[in-house]
Amino acid sequence: MTDTSTLQGEGAASAPTHLNGAFLPENSKLFWLALWTGALTIVTFGIYRFWARTRLRRYIWSAIMPGGDSFEYTGTGLEKFLGFLIALVVLAVYSGLLQVGLSFIGFNLWGAMSSEPSGPMDVLIQLGATYVTGLAVLPLIFFAQYRARRYMLSRTRWRGLRFAMDAAALGYAWRALLYFGVSLVTLGALMPLATFRLEKYMTDRMWYGDAGFEQEGQWSELYPAMKHLFIAVAVLLLGGVVVFFGQAVGLGGIIIFAGYLWLIFGFVYYQVESFKYLTAHKVLDGRIRFTSNASSGRVIGIFVLGLILIMILSFVFALFLGLLAGIFAVSIGGMDMNGYGSVMENFTGAGVLVGLAAVFGYLAFFVLIGALVTVVISAPILGHYVDTLRVKNAEQLEQIRQRAGDSIADADGFADALDIGGAF
Repeated sequence: MTDTSTLQGEGAASAPTHLNGAFLPENSKLFWLALWTGALTIVTFGIYRFWARTRLRRYIWSAIMPGGDSFEYTGTGLEKFLGFLIALVVLAVYSGLLQVGLSFIGFNLWGAMSSEPSGPMDVLIQLGATYVTGLAVLPLIFFAQYRARRYMLSRTRWRGLRFAMDAAALGYAWRALLYFGVSLVTLGALMPLATFRLEKYMTDRMWYGDAGFEQEGQWSELYPAMKHLFIAVAVLLLGGVVVFFGQAVGLGGIIIFAGYLWLIFGFVYYQVESFKYLTAHKVLDGRIRFTSNASSGRVIGIFVLGLILIMILSFVFALFLGLLAGIFAVSIGGMDMNGYGSVMENFTGAGVLVGLAAVFGYLAFFVLIGALVTVVISAPILGHYVDTLRVKNAEQLEQIRQRAGDSIADADGFADALDIGGAF
């Protein structure tokens, strides 16, 4: 959507000076696409999920139209499927080496561990091994996050120009691991440092055509976005004090519950506000800038209202399935058994039919929920971010040309294998 334009000479309009984001999907079309691809995923025992996600991305991308020009997604389901297979092999080798390493450390430093812990030391050893195994997956998760963004950018076009991202997933993984540890040790006090530095690492390696992105700003300026997290922690501490020192369990429980709700809101507020700050300090080609007016209240409102709507529709759908099951049971009970063999045979056949109907109903319910989440929660939240985005100095986009592409062997297979590929 074009807001303003300047004139070059008399009567000749130049490129618009700024563009507004626009997200214009057809909800009915998106719903049936999500429902149909979800059903095919169930029928194919999950194999179709790569093609399903590709089709959803292609439609979602086409509905994003800043300045009236839609995005284009060029990825394929086959790429994602082959990437997933490659990622599975890598994960299998990594897990095997990890288990060998843990066994070596366990047997040589602490001795053989029995199946049943015989003392506190054995319990600590087993807990330590469990946590080490979980933490050992973190580098792969961070690696997958970078690769997933790089793949999606490389398969995204706008105005005929391709986005891209430099190959630097390993560097991102160890940095993310380091900043995660720093945030953990400081109990979240340095979370803005991790957020800013990791986003800057990725942004500074992103391209649109032959123009590079750059992340400006200071990490310390993200602290205002944490204010509700600090308030939530204070409320939780107050609740703990009331429970343990004031012996008022009921009042303390209410305060703690309110603190948890505030904590959830605080995380959403931090995500939205940090996104706005980071967006406002991104620069493309040294001149093109961006702003965002996203609202944390709007994001939470979309989620809560969507959740309520899904619960209501789910209840109606469950009642419908129950009604069908009741009608089926009554019809089976009223059948004349004489023409169908023994009573036992008829009830056995009826049991099989009821079982199949129950499985079908459960799968249909699962697919329906997935489609509803896409239409009433995921897509509207994405749409809010897009609609509140603005591109400044947009006339400079006309100077950008195509950049040589790069191929990615495993697509976003790691993200799929670890199930962190994102909503779309």
